Amino acid sequence: MAGRRDEMKALSSALKLRQSRLIVGPPGIGKTRLLEECIPASGQCVIHAQRPPALHHLLVRMAEQLGCRSVRFSCPEQATSIHLKPLVLNALRANPRCVIVENLESRDPRMYRFLQDLYYIPGAGLVVTARSIDRIGYVRKLLWDPRETIVMKPLSRPESLGLFEEVGHIFRLESFDLADFRHKVIGAARGNPGQIIAMCRMAAHPEYRNGRYIKFLPLRMDMLSAFVP
Repeated sequence: MAGRRDEMKALSSALKLRQSRLIVGPPGIGKTRLLEECIPASGQCVIHAQRPPALHHLLVRMAEQLGCRSVRFSCPEQATSIHLKPLVLNALRANPRCVIVENLESRDPRMYRFLQDLYYIPGAGLVVTARSIDRIGYVRKLLWDPRETIVMKPLSRPESLGLFEEVGHIFRLESFDLADFRHKVIGAARGNPGQIIAMCRMAAHPEYRNGRYIKFLPLRMDMLSAFVP
């Protein structure tokens, strides 16, 4: 979590107080890693859903984690959104928790209305991560306040260099001539820690080696396929 002290402090505080936050940043910038670091430290029991393609998928994941039961169905997958929504909301009202929705991309007004109901439950919190605020559709009406937004900024050059050295050691790249590779990785990543880590990890593969040198161009092209915007 190089260079992420302020972001960690902001999210940790929000989780402990069950306040709502929007975490914004491109793929690889460290949104998931930030959650992984802050959730255990907060001591909170959270509801966690990753990349729900539609409201029903989000409701099913939440119902499973909340232990919702109904005489109408034996498992959440068998229920409709109409049945699940009141069950989930009532369970949260009875036992408020922080709900984390990762990589939200939805312009469905039904998703907005559900999250709006959740947002205003006393004692509950809503944390949403997204690549950009434009991708969350109507949910922007909820999480519009800059004070509720954590923007994952690119690392500075010194922070990027420090991360490169640390990751290069982990993947045992010291035996290679790293001067040119380091320069190209730092320049291409533009402060994105996920890309720095990915390129160093790939550099450990024999297919990208040429003696003591690392073939940057094919490595970079292959790495970009994992970071499609």
